[in-house]
Amino acid sequence: MKTKTILLMLFYVFIIEFCNAQTLVSTSPQGRNAVLEELTGVDCPNCPDGHKRADSLFLHYPGRVVIMNMHGTEYSGAPNFLSPWVDPIDDFIGVAGYPAGSMNRIVWSGEYNTPPYFPQNPPGNLAIRRNGWWDDAYIGQTAGEWIILNGGNSFVNIGASSVYDSFTQVITITVELYYTSSSPVDTNKINVAILQNNVVGYQYGAGLETNNYNHKNIFRDFITGQWGEVITPTTIGTFITKTYEYTLPATYNDIASDINNMDIVVFVTQADNKSTETGIKIKALDGTTVSNSEFLLNDKNLSIYPNPANNEINIESPQAKINSNSILSIYNVQDQLLFQQTLKQERTMIDISDFAKGVYILRLSNNENTVVKRFVKE
Repeated sequence: MKTKTILLMLFYVFIIEFCNAQTLVSTSPQGRNAVLEELTGVDCPNCPDGHKRADSLFLHYPGRVVIMNMHGTEYSGAPNFLSPWVDPIDDFIGVAGYPAGSMNRIVWSGEYNTPPYFPQNPPGNLAIRRNGWWDDAYIGQTAGEWIILNGGNSFVNIGASSVYDSFTQVITITVELYYTSSSPVDTNKINVAILQNNVVGYQYGAGLETNNYNHKNIFRDFITGQWGEVITPTTIGTFITKTYEYTLPATYNDIASDINNMDIVVFVTQADNKSTETGIKIKALDGTTVSNSEFLLNDKNLSIYPNPANNEINIESPQAKINSNSILSIYNVQDQLLFQQTLKQERTMIDISDFAKGVYILRLSNNENTVVKRFVKE
């Protein structure tokens, strides 16, 4: 009995220390997210339609979809969005025509008008036709939706944070993985990529906006190399943390980079580089996953009361921390934006009477930093 008691005490000490150390990733099972590697090009006439379909999928399932617009040598032009990592991805997923995309690097079998809709391109490859990303006529039945609605829980959760040093231009990325169940294979791979948004330029097939097209989710680099970094073990209860440093170049192919328009993507595949389990996206400029709020709960620059609350919450922040760019935002745990306003005074009352009972995330952002806190609606 004494030995058993000691073992139990050690177990609880381990759990407490783990929970205290853990800051970014949830240990509760989470749904599998859709990760679209979209093969596209500025000289591709049908690619704007692909962008619209991918964006529609993202808008219908916010927080559950990661999009990477990957520009290979086919249909390349100016602006030059080429990356040396993309053509191997093109070959790997078996693209027959643009636009095409891999949804979680899985084979999506099926025929038109017979569930599941929109087969591979060509059959047996990983590339899916753009109709299979989103189609208004088949809502709930395309590949990304199938992963979200029917794919069950991911066996691994991903958490991440990024810190940018404006002096050195280095982005420090911390990634945490937690296995809520065991992977079907002994070895997985972690992939970390950087994207760029809001580059205005030419796009064939974009109609009147041909020369003023807003390019988003532009894949720029694999920080972990072509096929990611090997991780093991992959059994239930495993916690893994990784840190990466990436120097943001001044330009990509003579196109200026801008930390304010950069994102970090993290996704996990199996050892053969297929079967992406899940993925997340955060801002490159001091971004975090939602669960990261738990280690900022004691920040003295922001107070929420009462907490838990019923019909209203009071927000208090020192006037010195408020400027014309102080934005107050409230999200649910699915990362859906529910409320946003500019914070202009030390104390603000917010009506939450229409919010459902549950946990919410409040963010206060200005030009210097972001403070994140959690509150409960009873």
